Amino acid sequence: MAHPVLLLVLVLLLSSTAISSSKRIQPKFSAVFYFGDSVLDTGNNNHIPTVAVANHVPYGRDFPGKKATGRFSNGRLVPDLLNQKLQLKEFSPPFLDRKLSNNDIMTGVNFASAGSGFDNQTSQLSNTLPMSKQVGLFKDYFLRLTGIVGDEEASRIIANSLIFISSGTNDFSHYYRSSKRKKMDTGDYQDIVLRMAQAYVKEIFDLGGRQFSLAGLPPFGCTPMQITLSRNPERACVDEQNWDAQVYNSKLQKLLPTLQGSLHGSKIVYLDAYKALKEILDDPTKYGNDLQRQHEDVAGLGSERWPCFAMH
Repeated sequence: MAHPVLLLVLVLLLSSTAISSSKRIQPKFSAVFYFGDSVLDTGNNNHIPTVAVANHVPYGRDFPGKKATGRFSNGRLVPDLLNQKLQLKEFSPPFLDRKLSNNDIMTGVNFASAGSGFDNQTSQLSNTLPMSKQVGLFKDYFLRLTGIVGDEEASRIIANSLIFISSGTNDFSHYYRSSKRKKMDTGDYQDIVLRMAQAYVKEIFDLGGRQFSLAGLPPFGCTPMQITLSRNPERACVDEQNWDAQVYNSKLQKLLPTLQGSLHGSKIVYLDAYKALKEILDDPTKYGNDLQRQHEDVAGLGSERWPCFAMH
C-alpha cells in the first residue's frame, strides 16, 4: 500500500472537485501542465545535458515495464496519478520528448526539471531548467498547440486547464550552501523567492492560464541530504530549516489571496506539502511496512536523496 508524500496533496486537490472514479465522465480540466522540480519531472532532464537524471537503476523498478524513465521514483509520479484521476491520460509526458502525439499536446504536458527552482542560480551548477526556462517552453508549447487546433481552441484549452506548480525546495537547499546566506538572512531570501513565484504565476496568467495549484515547501530539514550536511550524529531533522519552510509557507498562503485578487478570473489553490510529508515521517507505519522499511533504510544509510516511494 503506497502513500507517497504528494499523493496526499493530490487527495487535497481532488477533494473539492466533483470527480467519480466509478464511471467515465467529462474531465474537470481540459489539460494539466506541470512546472517544478524532481517531484514532478517525468523525464525532461533526459533531454538536456545534465547529471541530474533518473534514467538508470534503481529508478523505475515499479513503473510499468519495470524501466527507468527519468522519474525520480520507483514508479509513477504525482503528475501521472493526477492525470489518471482526472481521466485525461495514463501518464504525464515530458514536453522535451520528441515523440509527443497531438493528443499529448492537447491534454497537457510536463515542463518540470529535477534540480531546478524559482531562482535561476539554483539550476546553474547542475544545468537544469529553471522556472524561467520552463515558462519559456510553455510559450513554445502554445505555438505548437495553436498549430494543431487553431487560436480559439488553443486559448480555450489553456483557460480550462490546471497549472500545477511545485518548486522552491532546491532554492533553499542551494541557499544554505552558498555565499548568499552570508549576504542576506533567510527571511529576505524567502521574500525574493516568493516574488519570483508571483511573477511566474502572473506570466502564465498572461499566457492564458486561469486555474493554479501552488505547493508549499515540504519539511526539507528532514531530507537525507540536509540531515547529512548538518553532521548530526543522531541523524535528526534540522529543526531550523523546517521552521524556515513553515515561515515561507505561511508567507505564501498570505500572498495567494492577494495575488488571485489581482489576476481577474483566476483561481489559486495552496497545497500543504509540509503537513502531508510530515505526517508520513512522523508515523510511517501508518502507511504500510514497505514505507516504514524504506524510511529506516534511508535514514540509517546517510543517503543524500529521498527514499524512492513506490507509486502505483
